[in-house]
Amino acid sequence: MNETDHNTTAPYQILSGSSLKLIAMLTMLIDHIGAGLLYYLPGCTAGSNTALWQNCPMTLYGLYRIFRNLGRIAFPIYCFLLVEGFFHTKSKQKYACRLFLFSLISEIPFDLAFLNAPFSFQMQNVFFTLLLGLLCMIALEKQKQLALSKGLSPNAQTSNSLFIILFFIGLATILRTDYYGIGIVLIVIFYYYHNNRKMACIVGYFSFLWEPFCLPAFLCIPFYNGKKGLSIKYLFYFFYPLHLLLLYFLRLYLPK
Repeated sequence: MNETDHNTTAPYQILSGSSLKLIAMLTMLIDHIGAGLLYYLPGCTAGSNTALWQNCPMTLYGLYRIFRNLGRIAFPIYCFLLVEGFFHTKSKQKYACRLFLFSLISEIPFDLAFLNAPFSFQMQNVFFTLLLGLLCMIALEKQKQLALSKGLSPNAQTSNSLFIILFFIGLATILRTDYYGIGIVLIVIFYYYHNNRKMACIVGYFSFLWEPFCLPAFLCIPFYNGKKGLSIKYLFYFFYPLHLLLLYFLRLYLPK
Protein backbone atom coordinates (compact mmCIF):
# COMPACT_ATOMS: atom_id res chain seq x y z
CA MET A 1 0.00 0.00 0.00
CA ASN A 2 1.60 3.23 -1.14
CA GLU A 3 1.60 6.51 0.72
CA THR A 4 2.86 9.95 -0.15
CA ASP A 5 4.43 12.58 2.06
CA HIS A 6 2.35 15.54 3.23
CA ASN A 7 3.94 18.81 4.26
CA THR A 8 1.55 19.73 7.08
CA THR A 9 0.93 17.40 9.99
CA ALA A 10 -0.35 17.94 13.52
CA PRO A 11 2.14 17.46 16.38
CA TYR A 12 0.34 14.31 17.52
CA GLN A 13 0.55 12.68 14.09
CA ILE A 14 3.61 10.55 14.74
CA LEU A 15 2.79 7.33 12.89
CA SER A 16 4.06 6.81 9.35
CA GLY A 17 2.58 4.38 6.88
CA SER A 18 5.26 1.82 7.71
CA SER A 19 4.49 2.19 11.44
CA LEU A 20 0.83 1.41 10.80
CA LYS A 21 1.80 -1.57 8.63
CA LEU A 22 4.00 -2.98 11.38
CA ILE A 23 1.21 -2.57 13.95
CA ALA A 24 -1.19 -4.34 11.61
CA MET A 25 1.29 -7.12 10.84
CA LEU A 26 2.10 -7.75 14.50
CA THR A 27 -1.53 -7.88 15.59
CA MET A 28 -2.38 -10.06 12.58
CA LEU A 29 0.41 -12.46 13.55
CA ILE A 30 -0.90 -12.63 17.13
CA ASP A 31 -4.40 -13.30 15.81
CA HIS A 32 -3.20 -16.07 13.50
CA ILE A 33 -1.14 -17.71 16.25
CA GLY A 34 -4.38 -17.94 18.18
CA ALA A 35 -6.45 -19.21 15.25
CA GLY A 36 -3.79 -21.43 13.68
CA LEU A 37 -1.99 -22.84 16.74
CA LEU A 38 -3.67 -22.27 20.11
CA TYR A 39 -7.08 -23.27 18.76
CA TYR A 40 -5.75 -26.74 17.92
CA LEU A 41 -4.21 -27.45 21.32
CA PRO A 42 -6.01 -29.99 23.54
CA GLY A 43 -8.25 -28.21 26.03
CA CYS A 44 -8.68 -25.00 24.02
CA THR A 45 -12.48 -24.96 24.18
CA ALA A 46 -14.90 -22.43 25.66
CA GLY A 47 -15.94 -24.68 28.53
CA SER A 48 -12.50 -26.03 29.34
CA ASN A 49 -10.60 -25.13 32.52
CA THR A 50 -7.22 -26.23 31.15
CA ALA A 51 -4.65 -23.91 32.75
CA LEU A 52 -1.58 -22.62 30.91
CA TRP A 53 0.52 -24.20 33.64
CA GLN A 54 -0.12 -25.63 37.08
CA ASN A 55 -2.00 -23.23 39.38
CA CYS A 56 -2.13 -20.57 36.63
CA PRO A 57 -5.43 -18.62 36.82
CA MET A 58 -5.60 -18.16 33.06
CA THR A 59 -6.94 -20.96 30.93
CA LEU A 60 -5.69 -21.92 27.48
CA TYR A 61 -8.97 -20.76 26.00
CA GLY A 62 -8.61 -17.42 27.82
CA LEU A 63 -5.21 -16.89 26.16
CA TYR A 64 -6.72 -17.87 22.81
CA ARG A 65 -9.44 -15.23 23.23
CA ILE A 66 -6.86 -12.55 24.11
CA PHE A 67 -4.87 -13.36 20.97
CA ARG A 68 -7.99 -13.27 18.78
CA ASN A 69 -9.20 -10.01 20.30
CA LEU A 70 -5.83 -8.33 19.72
CA GLY A 71 -6.01 -9.51 16.15
CA ARG A 72 -9.12 -7.41 15.51
CA ILE A 73 -6.82 -4.38 15.25
CA ALA A 74 -5.19 -5.46 11.98
CA PHE A 75 -7.94 -5.42 9.35
CA PRO A 76 -9.18 -1.81 9.74
CA ILE A 77 -5.59 -0.57 9.43
CA TYR A 78 -5.08 -2.59 6.24
CA CYS A 79 -8.30 -1.14 4.82
CA PHE A 80 -7.14 2.38 5.64
CA LEU A 81 -3.73 1.81 4.02
CA LEU A 82 -5.42 0.29 0.96
CA VAL A 83 -7.39 3.53 0.46
CA GLU A 84 -4.27 5.62 1.01
CA GLY A 85 -2.52 3.52 -1.61
CA PHE A 86 -5.44 3.95 -3.99
CA PHE A 87 -5.20 7.74 -3.89
CA HIS A 88 -1.41 7.88 -4.12
CA THR A 89 -0.30 4.97 -6.28
CA LYS A 90 1.13 5.75 -9.71
CA SER A 91 -0.74 2.87 -11.32
CA LYS A 92 -4.02 1.52 -10.00
CA GLN A 93 -3.86 -1.28 -12.58
CA LYS A 94 -0.49 -2.51 -11.30
CA TYR A 95 -1.80 -2.19 -7.75
CA ALA A 96 -4.77 -4.41 -8.60
CA CYS A 97 -2.57 -6.94 -10.43
CA ARG A 98 -0.25 -7.13 -7.43
CA LEU A 99 -3.15 -7.80 -5.07
CA PHE A 100 -4.57 -10.42 -7.43
CA LEU A 101 -1.21 -12.19 -7.73
CA PHE A 102 -0.78 -12.43 -3.98
CA SER A 103 -4.42 -13.45 -3.57
CA LEU A 104 -3.59 -16.53 -5.62
CA ILE A 105 -0.23 -17.12 -3.93
CA SER A 106 -1.76 -16.87 -0.45
CA GLU A 107 -4.82 -19.06 -0.94
CA ILE A 108 -3.16 -22.46 -0.36
CA PRO A 109 -1.27 -21.23 2.75
CA PHE A 110 -4.52 -19.68 4.03
CA ASP A 111 -6.48 -22.89 3.50
CA LEU A 112 -3.78 -25.00 5.13
CA ALA A 113 -3.45 -22.69 8.14
CA PHE A 114 -7.15 -22.27 8.92
CA LEU A 115 -9.07 -24.98 7.08
CA ASN A 116 -6.59 -27.87 7.23
CA ALA A 117 -6.84 -28.47 3.49
CA PRO A 118 -4.73 -27.32 0.52
CA PHE A 119 -7.86 -26.27 -1.40
CA SER A 120 -11.13 -25.10 0.13
CA PHE A 121 -13.85 -22.71 -0.99
CA GLN A 122 -15.16 -22.31 2.55
CA MET A 123 -13.38 -18.95 2.88
CA GLN A 124 -10.90 -16.91 0.82
CA ASN A 125 -7.89 -14.98 2.12
CA VAL A 126 -7.85 -11.27 2.93
CA PHE A 127 -6.05 -10.29 -0.28
CA PHE A 128 -9.25 -11.08 -2.17
CA THR A 129 -11.17 -8.69 0.10
CA LEU A 130 -8.62 -5.93 -0.44
CA LEU A 131 -8.63 -6.59 -4.19
CA LEU A 132 -12.42 -6.30 -4.40
CA GLY A 133 -12.27 -3.13 -2.31
CA LEU A 134 -9.71 -1.65 -4.70
CA LEU A 135 -11.79 -2.61 -7.75
CA CYS A 136 -14.85 -1.05 -6.09
CA MET A 137 -13.00 2.26 -5.64
CA ILE A 138 -11.76 2.15 -9.24
CA ALA A 139 -15.33 1.59 -10.44
CA LEU A 140 -16.61 4.46 -8.27
CA GLU A 141 -13.97 6.79 -9.72
CA LYS A 142 -14.86 5.74 -13.28
CA GLN A 143 -18.54 6.28 -12.53
CA LYS A 144 -17.79 9.74 -11.14
CA GLN A 145 -15.87 10.72 -14.29
CA LEU A 146 -18.61 9.33 -16.52
CA ALA A 147 -21.28 11.22 -14.59
CA LEU A 148 -19.38 14.49 -15.03
CA SER A 149 -18.81 13.95 -18.73
CA LYS A 150 -22.48 13.08 -19.37
CA GLY A 151 -23.92 15.60 -16.94
CA LEU A 152 -25.88 13.06 -14.92
CA SER A 153 -28.10 14.32 -12.12
CA PRO A 154 -26.97 13.91 -8.49
CA ASN A 155 -29.71 11.30 -7.98
CA ALA A 156 -28.45 9.27 -10.94
CA GLN A 157 -24.86 9.50 -9.67
CA THR A 158 -25.96 8.33 -6.22
CA SER A 159 -27.95 5.44 -7.68
CA ASN A 160 -25.01 4.33 -9.83
CA SER A 161 -22.58 4.54 -6.92
CA LEU A 162 -24.92 2.59 -4.66
CA PHE A 163 -25.29 -0.11 -7.29
CA ILE A 164 -21.49 -0.44 -7.58
CA ILE A 165 -21.04 -0.65 -3.81
CA LEU A 166 -23.81 -3.24 -3.39
CA PHE A 167 -22.39 -5.26 -6.27
CA PHE A 168 -18.97 -5.57 -4.63
CA ILE A 169 -20.48 -6.20 -1.18
CA GLY A 170 -22.51 -9.02 -2.70
CA LEU A 171 -19.50 -10.37 -4.61
CA ALA A 172 -17.34 -10.47 -1.47
CA THR A 173 -20.15 -12.22 0.39
CA ILE A 174 -20.74 -14.79 -2.36
CA LEU A 175 -17.00 -15.51 -2.71
CA ARG A 176 -16.73 -15.72 1.10
CA THR A 177 -13.67 -13.51 1.26
CA ASP A 178 -12.22 -12.72 4.67
CA TYR A 179 -14.60 -10.29 6.45
CA TYR A 180 -17.14 -10.82 3.66
CA GLY A 181 -19.09 -7.77 2.48
CA ILE A 182 -18.51 -5.78 5.67
CA GLY A 183 -14.87 -5.50 4.62
CA ILE A 184 -15.99 -3.69 1.46
CA VAL A 185 -18.22 -1.42 3.55
CA LEU A 186 -15.25 -0.32 5.66
CA ILE A 187 -13.08 0.31 2.61
CA VAL A 188 -15.85 2.42 1.05
CA ILE A 189 -16.19 4.42 4.29
CA PHE A 190 -12.47 5.23 4.25
CA TYR A 191 -12.79 6.10 0.56
CA TYR A 192 -15.64 8.58 0.97
CA TYR A 193 -14.20 10.12 4.15
CA HIS A 194 -10.65 10.24 2.82
CA ASN A 195 -10.37 13.96 3.56
CA ASN A 196 -11.93 13.67 7.03
CA ARG A 197 -9.94 11.02 8.86
CA LYS A 198 -11.61 11.49 12.26
CA MET A 199 -15.08 11.09 10.78
CA ALA A 200 -13.86 8.07 8.81
CA CYS A 201 -12.74 6.43 12.05
CA ILE A 202 -15.98 7.23 13.88
CA VAL A 203 -18.22 5.92 11.10
CA GLY A 204 -15.86 3.02 10.43
CA TYR A 205 -15.88 1.89 14.05
CA PHE A 206 -19.66 2.01 14.26
CA SER A 207 -19.80 -0.16 11.14
CA PHE A 208 -17.60 -2.67 13.00
CA LEU A 209 -19.35 -2.63 16.39
CA TRP A 210 -19.83 -6.38 16.08
CA GLU A 211 -16.05 -6.55 16.67
CA PRO A 212 -15.59 -4.02 19.50
CA PHE A 213 -11.95 -4.98 20.11
CA CYS A 214 -10.99 -3.35 16.81
CA LEU A 215 -11.26 0.07 18.55
CA PRO A 216 -7.45 0.56 18.94
CA ALA A 217 -7.12 0.45 15.14
CA PHE A 218 -9.45 3.43 14.76
CA LEU A 219 -7.60 5.23 17.56
CA CYS A 220 -4.25 4.71 15.80
CA ILE A 221 -5.30 5.93 12.35
CA PRO A 222 -5.72 9.65 13.31
CA PHE A 223 -2.05 9.58 14.36
CA TYR A 224 -1.02 8.85 10.76
CA ASN A 225 1.18 11.65 9.43
CA GLY A 226 0.79 10.92 5.72
CA LYS A 227 4.43 9.91 5.34
CA LYS A 228 5.71 6.68 3.87
CA GLY A 229 8.26 5.91 6.57
CA LEU A 230 10.45 2.85 6.08
CA SER A 231 10.52 1.33 2.62
CA ILE A 232 8.70 -1.92 3.39
CA LYS A 233 6.25 -1.90 0.50
CA TYR A 234 6.46 -5.62 -0.23
CA LEU A 235 6.96 -6.85 3.34
CA PHE A 236 3.26 -7.49 3.97
CA TYR A 237 2.76 -9.14 0.59
CA PHE A 238 5.38 -11.80 1.28
CA PHE A 239 4.87 -11.98 5.04
CA TYR A 240 1.23 -12.96 4.70
CA PRO A 241 1.58 -16.30 2.84
CA LEU A 242 4.93 -17.18 4.46
CA HIS A 243 3.75 -16.81 8.06
CA LEU A 244 0.62 -18.84 7.28
CA LEU A 245 2.74 -21.68 5.91
CA LEU A 246 5.00 -21.52 8.96
CA LEU A 247 2.01 -21.72 11.33
CA TYR A 248 0.67 -24.72 9.46
CA PHE A 249 3.97 -26.61 9.66
CA LEU A 250 4.39 -25.71 13.34
CA ARG A 251 0.92 -27.08 14.00
CA LEU A 252 1.99 -30.47 12.65
CA TYR A 253 4.19 -30.81 15.74
CA LEU A 254 1.54 -29.84 18.28
CA PRO A 255 0.45 -32.50 20.80
CA LYS A 256 -2.71 -34.28 19.69
